[in-house]
Amino acid sequence: MRPFAFEEPGTLAEVFALLDGASNGASLIAGGSDLLGLLKEDIAHYERLVSLAGIDALQHICQKADGLHLGAALTLTQLEYEPHLQGPYRILAEAARGVATPEIRHQGTLGGNLCQRPRCLHYRSALIPCLKKGGEDCPALDSPYQHYLSIMGGHGCFSVHASDLAPALMAMDGQVTLASPSGERSLPLHQFFAGPERAVQRENVLASNEVLTEVIVPEPPEGWRGTYLKARERTAGDFPLVSVAVGYALQEGTIRQARVVLGGVAPIPWPSAAAAAVLEGQPLSAALAERAAEAALAEAQPLPHNAFKVEIGHALVVRAILAVEAL
Repeated sequence: MRPFAFEEPGTLAEVFALLDGASNGASLIAGGSDLLGLLKEDIAHYERLVSLAGIDALQHICQKADGLHLGAALTLTQLEYEPHLQGPYRILAEAARGVATPEIRHQGTLGGNLCQRPRCLHYRSALIPCLKKGGEDCPALDSPYQHYLSIMGGHGCFSVHASDLAPALMAMDGQVTLASPSGERSLPLHQFFAGPERAVQRENVLASNEVLTEVIVPEPPEGWRGTYLKARERTAGDFPLVSVAVGYALQEGTIRQARVVLGGVAPIPWPSAAAAAVLEGQPLSAALAERAAEAALAEAQPLPHNAFKVEIGHALVVRAILAVEAL
């Protein structure tokens, strides 16, 4: 690991000053469970790491008129056991509980989970050039190690976004607040993520002088419930091969406000408007769930060694749709 300065500011104003003051680049660090791995493997290196751990303004949970406000520095363990995350918000606790191991959940944060870099063996190896590291092509195309790679939305880069919280938050129409020295801006979460067709070396639109300060989750429609399911190679501590967040309100046996969002299948979290449209206004049934799953995976173009992810995704979508009814 290369040497770096470690700064521990107490306010956002101090954070912005430190980010601007680094001549050779700086990075924010919260829990560090993703960034430290990149530094150790020499995939990334910075002159300065600016810690967000001491910023009290990033550790709040409060209900306001526009929804539930979650500070970006909340740990995954806090979200897992947060009393506010019951009823329609239960899907968020489920997603947090699915991340890695208890030790990592105790350290990792909401903002870090959303801003993590790709889980791609080729990107994570300092010995392999790739598009995300300034190379000329994606080595995954000729690799047998494709099981964690994308099956849709590749556009030349076949890494996947492995966040567990992103699909659940997108299913709930979550928004992010981004702060900079010039003020704040808010974005729907689906506009925060950026696929390789927009910026191949990035996964989101966060500027170098911005901090993700909170996530706002609007109050769900009456009767809305959701669930998050995840398939992984190991039963604990692993990233998703495929994940899915599904939610809807069941009114007199009819599905309303349907949401279907896939994870682990594309370079960004992947909402399926087609699957939601299949569900909307229909009575729940196993046959309907099957049709929605087919719609969700209709655009899949798997690589030679990861076509099994289509079958896994189909099964998860069906299971999640039928599971919501029992919540």
